[in-house]
Parts: sequence; structure tokens; C-alpha cells
Amino acid sequence: MTSVEAPRDSDEPRYPAPVAGRRALAIATLLEVPPQGAVLDLGDGPAGLLFDVVALHGCRGLGLVGTAARAALAAAAAQREGLGERIEFRVGPAANFAPTRRFDAVLCVGRLPHPAAALADTAGRCLDWVRTGGLFVYGEPYLRRPPPPPYRELLGEVAEGLRPGGASARAIVAAGFELALTVVLSESEWDAHESATYRTALRRAELERDAAVAAALRERAERRYQSYWRHGRETLGYALNAFRKPRQPLRLV
Repeated sequence: MTSVEAPRDSDEPRYPAPVAGRRALAIATLLEVPPQGAVLDLGDGPAGLLFDVVALHGCRGLGLVGTAARAALAAAAAQREGLGERIEFRVGPAANFAPTRRFDAVLCVGRLPHPAAALADTAGRCLDWVRTGGLFVYGEPYLRRPPPPPYRELLGEVAEGLRPGGASARAIVAAGFELALTVVLSESEWDAHESATYRTALRRAELERDAAVAAALRERAERRYQSYWRHGRETLGYALNAFRKPRQPLRLV
């Protein structure tokens, strides 16, 4: 499995892999949410971008998550950053969410909406939830080329949720949004992330007291890292897109 796999809650990073802090902060600055405004996060993953937006703009935040355990972890993280009074986490799918106000921005940077129809449905809902001129930020890994069979096997179910570059942006524009910005992460950013993940896995193996478990951890780390350099570097991409809600929503035919 590559780094697009969702990490365990116990060692979850601040941002979805391979997004780095400088990229997230650039997006957070772009949003320009007023202090009395509000941001909705649908990512159900690392909440660092939501934390950055709330801290930077002094606004309020709401995150929708899949489980009570994840909500508790996210709320504890918000408390540690001094944002507990301004960020709320609720358990439930976007399909059941009925907001009482429009948001200045909606974030969806985390777990992939799958199948593809789920993204179109989510984009349509967000068009109603965001104010005119507000932004819908969507980030995901994508396929730069079809994965070779050995790499597809290694990716497993994750490969089924990966779409070709541009496919998600087309679906979101078709829902009525206007593309405002696209940021494609560089190969060097992927390289840095994969190398850091590899080193972390080796350190975890060194701390493991069970020799058999430690050996399995090292083998898995080596397999992931070598697979990235053999196939993943030329196969995987990651794009952060910001879509604006125009005064008259676009309708493609």
C-alpha cells in the first residue's frame, strides 16, 4: 500500500499525504474567510487545514466525520491548538447534513469520495451550502498514468478510487462551480513525503520488541518504499483545487 492509504488514528498526520504545511497554509490564506464567517470540512481525515483556516481568520469551523471515535480525536486535537471553542465535529454523512446557514468555504481534502458519482453528489450539495463567491476546496491523489499490474495489486482497493487527472475537476465544474485555482504537488514533495514515511516506519520497527513483528514492519516499509520508486513516482499525482461559486452557477451541457 502506498501513502494514499489512510493512516491509523494514533499516528495520523496534520494533513493528508503528501500535502505539506506550506501548501496547506497557502490554501488557508487564499480563503479570506471573515471573522464572523464559518468553514465546513467534509474531509473526514486529518483536520489540519480546517485548524489553519480557523486560526488564521478567526472564524468558526464545523467538521463532519464518520465515527464518534474520530470526532473525539479531532476535538481533542482542536483543544490542544486552542481552537476547541471555535470548532465543532459532528458524526454523520454529508447526505444527511442539513445546515442552517451558508458557509464561506467548504473543504474536502482527505478521503476520496468513491465511487465517482459520490463526488458529483457532494459537489452539488456544496454548491447549495457555500455562499456566492465562496470556495469549495477539493484535494485528492490521482493517476498520472494507468498503474502497472504489480503496482495496482499493491494498491489494492485504493486503486479503485483513484481517477485520472482532471476527472474530478470536470465533475465539480459540471455541478456549477468555477475553477479558481489548481495546485499540483511536485515530484519532490512526493519524494520528501515517501522518504519521511519510510524513516518513520523503520524507527517504529526499531522500537518493536517482538522480533517477528519488527521484521514484518521492516519488510513492509522496504516494499512500500521500493514500489514508490519503481512505479509510484511516475504513477501518482496530487492536486489541490479551489472552485468558486459564481453568482450564476455554471451549467455545462
